Amino acid sequence: MTLEDLQNFINEQDTLFRSAKSASQTERERVLARTVKISEELGELCDEVLASMGDQRSGKLEVRDSENLSGEFADVIITTFLLAKSMNVNVSEALEKKIKKIRERHNKQLA
Repeated sequence: MTLEDLQNFINEQDTLFRSAKSASQTERERVLARTVKISEELGELCDEVLASMGDQRSGKLEVRDSENLSGEFADVIITTFLLAKSMNVNVSEALEKKIKKIRERHNKQLA
């Protein structure tokens, strides 16, 4: 999957969510809901990371599915892209700028 494929999926999902809640949810409420959703998904990812390392209580480890970890990473990425769309952030451009900044910082440290 490319970044463009992911962005197309995000656009589809955003349209679907907007049509399902358009009458009752303002843009501000949508942004706040997506912000909270990221926290929820990040918590679930953290649980899966701990479980994959064996650092969860035995009850959680017994019902753990090894496929959950990659799914939780995907959930965090998808909800982050949905929030970025709500905030009019072009993720591709933001990543390019951030990667350039990180490389410049590392090049200065190596010099």
